[in-house]
Amino acid sequence: MADGSDVAPLIHQTSSKPCALGVRRRNFSLSVILGVLLLSAVVYFAAQVVFPFAIIRSEQGEYHNHYDRPLFKLPNWLDRGENDTQNKPTAADGSVREEVSAIKVVQATQGAGVGKELQVDSNVTNNNPEVKSTSAQLYVLPKEEADKTGAYCLDGSPPAYYLRKGSGTGQKSWIVWLKGGGACLNVTKCYQRSFTDLGSSKGLHHESTLKGILSASKDVNPDFYTWNAVLVMYCDGYFYAGNREDVVKHYDKSLYFRGRRNLNALIVHLLQTGLGEADRLILGGSSAGAIGTYVGADDVIARLPSSIDVKIVPDSGMFMDLPDKDGVYFFNDSLATAIELHNATSSANKACRETRPQDEQWKCAFPENLVPYEPRPLFMLNYLYDKVALMDILRTTCYPDQCQGKDLAAVQNYRTTLLKVAQTELREKDGAFLITCFAHVMNNDVSWARLTVNNKTVRQAVGDWYFGRTADNVHADTGPEMNPVCKRYLGDDTEIRSLWD
Repeated sequence: MADGSDVAPLIHQTSSKPCALGVRRRNFSLSVILGVLLLSAVVYFAAQVVFPFAIIRSEQGEYHNHYDRPLFKLPNWLDRGENDTQNKPTAADGSVREEVSAIKVVQATQGAGVGKELQVDSNVTNNNPEVKSTSAQLYVLPKEEADKTGAYCLDGSPPAYYLRKGSGTGQKSWIVWLKGGGACLNVTKCYQRSFTDLGSSKGLHHESTLKGILSASKDVNPDFYTWNAVLVMYCDGYFYAGNREDVVKHYDKSLYFRGRRNLNALIVHLLQTGLGEADRLILGGSSAGAIGTYVGADDVIARLPSSIDVKIVPDSGMFMDLPDKDGVYFFNDSLATAIELHNATSSANKACRETRPQDEQWKCAFPENLVPYEPRPLFMLNYLYDKVALMDILRTTCYPDQCQGKDLAAVQNYRTTLLKVAQTELREKDGAFLITCFAHVMNNDVSWARLTVNNKTVRQAVGDWYFGRTADNVHADTGPEMNPVCKRYLGDDTEIRSLWD
């Protein structure tokens, strides 16, 4: 085969009759015409589609190609639970930034006054006639409001949220949920986050399907599916609590640590978009968003009309003041470093800070110390073996059923301390759902609808507490054994990652 001896030569055979010149000319003319038509189609497509799209991306300040997929990548666990593999928002490549109007969301180039109404994806199925749309639309704080308030994501872009309007009896009922996503405790890590959706609003997709307590599915979320649902996007790097005035330069980029300004500016804007007419509100969040809820609920509520009935639901935010497996308060040092970088000392619950001397103000950064000072009724959602808390606070990586020695003692100390907080700090109108799973975050469809303590699911427990359907609203696994529903619905995911980047 290599020498070609066994390959028959390709012979071009022609008819014995001479080829007519007219036929040749006609074939040549047809080829030229087809070529010109094809070239025209390519030029038309480029002029009508490619070039305008590229211009829009440029005007919108979208990432350049080498930033679209940065070399560094935040681990998947940062959004786990609130955004599992089925909850992940669609990649935002090529999306156009949305600016908010009190009436509708519009697509518009930055600085331009012309836009078109954003259309809801017709492929989204809606099995609930009471719900007008199952998709939440992206709202980005207008630039003039961001400049006026100094509210910026890490990269300087305006903060944003997703909103799905309520329907029927839920039109004056609201849920505002703070998205989670870890935190950054040094400039380098915050710089890295600034190229992602955890530090910028530039790449956010224009729609998102919300989950758990925010779900529009009656089957998943029977008590709240018709409510106005808001998912506040997390882009500041420290629990919606930073308030640093100066801008930090790192390489060629300006970094803004303005989490509290972001949250306050978005709340004020929501008040103008319909929240101001609300009868009732659930304020909550998951993971970093839960910490932000514990720490900043009083600041949010102070901006709301007193006529709104507010209740608080933090999910997986109990990062407590505990020693690690070696007796060292390692987590405290990390927290102190981040608080200093983001200038977050004065953002913690005001009532807690006013009861403590100056040298104990730091204690108000820990959620367990804030529970008795929350201004409204609170329902605590937490795993008794929260795997992120066990990693960051205790510095242990063993699975609870397999821990031994000092690891086992530290893990059980976390569990018993959390149960004690529920027993001693929760007030008469408060509630809790504490389950012995090795997991993190309950605000996804599976955990919300399937995890069970004493024959009551998360959604039932929260609904019963909120609407006053039961008198006993603390649901907790009291023993150290793993709840059997954990593996049944959460699988064997034993991966543990830090809260910090």
